Amino acid sequence: MLILSLPVLAGIVLVGIFVGAPLAGGMLAILLGVLALLRAVLPVRAVGALAVRSRGLDVGVLALLAIGIAVLSVSPNL
Repeated sequence: MLILSLPVLAGIVLVGIFVGAPLAGGMLAILLGVLALLRAVLPVRAVGALAVRSRGLDVGVLALLAIGIAVLSVSPNL
């Protein structure tokens, strides 16, 4: 799963460089949300390096990061 998300992350970085930070922040929040969902439903063998601690902790951290980045990406003066 991590191997598939790294090229997407590289694309998000390029969007941030060439288009704008708010759009890249929203895209990053979506990516983290999808990863949290996948971590919640897939077994440990399928998620590979995405499984760091317990399932609940991993999902909670990814979801919290997704929400935080989403809020920051829509804040003014970014």
